[in-house]
This record gives sequence, C-alpha cells and structure tokens, in this order.
Amino acid sequence: MPKKVLVVEDEIDAAKVLVKRLQTQGFEVILAVDAYQGTAFINREKPDVVILDLMLPAGGGASVLKNVRSNVTVAYTPIIILTGIRDEKIKEEMLNQGVDAYIEKPYDADNLIAKINEVLNKKG
Repeated sequence: MPKKVLVVEDEIDAAKVLVKRLQTQGFEVILAVDAYQGTAFINREKPDVVILDLMLPAGGGASVLKNVRSNVTVAYTPIIILTGIRDEKIKEEMLNQGVDAYIEKPYDADNLIAKINEVLNKKG
C-alpha cells in the first residue's frame, strides 16, 4: 500500500511540481493550499508524513504544527517543513516543536524524497 503524503503549499505551481514528483516515487499525495485545509486534511486523512510550508494563508504553517502536535490522534505524524524562510531562530523553534526536518527553498527534490523516506523508515 502506498504511503500517504500530505503537501500543504499555497504556491500552486510549486505544489503541482512537488505532487507530480512524489507520485512518480509511488506516494499517494493529497494537496492542501492553506493552513485551515492542511489541519482538516491531517485530521481526516491521517497521512504518513506531512510536507508543510510555513508561509500559508488562513493561519500559517506554525498553527498547523501546533494543532497537529496537540491532537492526540495525529500528534506523532512526521512533519517536514519546506519553506522559503531562511532564519536560524525560526528553524530552531520549529525543530524544538517537533518537526522531523526543516528544508529551505529552493530545494533539491532528490534530497526531499530521501528525507521523506528516512522519516517514514524511522516511523516504522
């Protein structure tokens, strides 16, 4: 059964490229385009891993992270931040809040796929 990846990204063109790339790697991919949708999809779809942008409409990625980590049914869902924010303080803050990886855009797709597989292998 394919692993389910939720991509929460508001830049539609970037999201489509990422979704297609993940699908060619055999993942089932769901796309959310804002923080509200991202939170709702995590709770409903129970993805195996979440790729989360921080700069999102309807609350931002940090609010999605906070909602996920405080919801016992999805609290341990692996989350990879994929963002254009290059700020060590924010990166450190996100890692302290339990994200599994913090990847800055522009990113190398092969590195992202490798990180997704690494996180999934840790999860079991």
